[in-house]
Amino acid sequence: MINDIRVGALIAYCSVKRGNKKTLIFIVFVLSLIFMNLVFLPSMIGGLSSLFTGFMQDYPYGDIVIEPTGDNTYINNADSVLSKVRSVEGVRAATKRLDVGASINHKQKVVGVTITGMLPTEEYEISRYPYIISEGDFLSDLSRDEIIIGAMIAGTGFGSEIYDNLGEVRPGAFVDVTYSNGVKRIYKVKGIMEGTFEVVDLNALVHYKEIEDVYGLEGKEATSVVVRVKEQGTEAQIQDKIREAGVNEQIFTWADKSESLIRQAMQSMGAIDTMSKIVSLIVGAALVLIIIYINVLNRKKEIGILKAVGITPRSIVLSYAFLSTFYVSLGISAGLVLYLSLMLYFQANPVTFYETMQIRPTIDPVLLVQSIATMLTLSVIAGILPAWSVSRESILKAIWGR
Repeated sequence: MINDIRVGALIAYCSVKRGNKKTLIFIVFVLSLIFMNLVFLPSMIGGLSSLFTGFMQDYPYGDIVIEPTGDNTYINNADSVLSKVRSVEGVRAATKRLDVGASINHKQKVVGVTITGMLPTEEYEISRYPYIISEGDFLSDLSRDEIIIGAMIAGTGFGSEIYDNLGEVRPGAFVDVTYSNGVKRIYKVKGIMEGTFEVVDLNALVHYKEIEDVYGLEGKEATSVVVRVKEQGTEAQIQDKIREAGVNEQIFTWADKSESLIRQAMQSMGAIDTMSKIVSLIVGAALVLIIIYINVLNRKKEIGILKAVGITPRSIVLSYAFLSTFYVSLGISAGLVLYLSLMLYFQANPVTFYETMQIRPTIDPVLLVQSIATMLTLSVIAGILPAWSVSRESILKAIWGR
């Protein structure tokens, strides 16, 4: 067996050495593009997924979100829950919020929104709401009868033409708000927030006290308690610690919540990615098969002579296995260089949507290893098949090329 390997390696080496270098470069170039297609699209999808999940963490859910149990509308002991959560090791910050339904009216234009009541100073450590004010200012602890409106419903942001909007509302304007319980309030628009994401830009913010007064609450209620942890990746452990601290409400990590929201979109993109991979692997294997098949046909007489002088069929098959491996390894190496170059470029120059939404592709080492192993395996099998077929022919038939 060792002699077969040595002889096969020598035959493959001689074949490459005598081969056309321009043809070799072309083969490597095509294989590198096939490998690129295997790994580049999943990296972009990973970057897009990270962008969406980042929005979930930065705005509605934080790292961990606590919600009412069963059919309860509110967490009725929100302050007690906050006290327990803040005492848990690994928690960086926590706050309570009140989300309610309402409609906003401005100059005969009406839009339905979710209004979030929040404690403004606590949001600086919890979310990015204070940092996405495109016009005007964020709420303060003294903000009463003031509101922050999302850019899409204000009619000033990207995507506002797709949705019902208030017709270019600006800071300083007054809007009429009708809450789900029928209470009406007039608010002065203090600022416009623009996160270039529907979950943010189709909603509005007011001070927690506003919701408390409108719904006659006692200041202990919340529809959610949002938690940020000190170290990313520890959400599951902190989730368990919060339960152990005596919090009996429903506790979710950002991954639990965002998965249900973006699962369908990611599944659709995953299906496209899978089809792209299958096509790439088929094309790659077919390319190697055609290359080796043509090589075998052109060298059929030589293969017959090699068998006549005592070279075993196993050595001949192994030589083409080595030849396939050589081609594919060069293609993968060139593809890796191209892929990593593109990754560096897109890290420095991310794909930008809506001027501020930036997608940076993610590099998944496991994906790279799987793609390399799969492409090598399929291509080597495709390269062996023609050689195995010819090596089984009789010596005379191979020499005469019949």
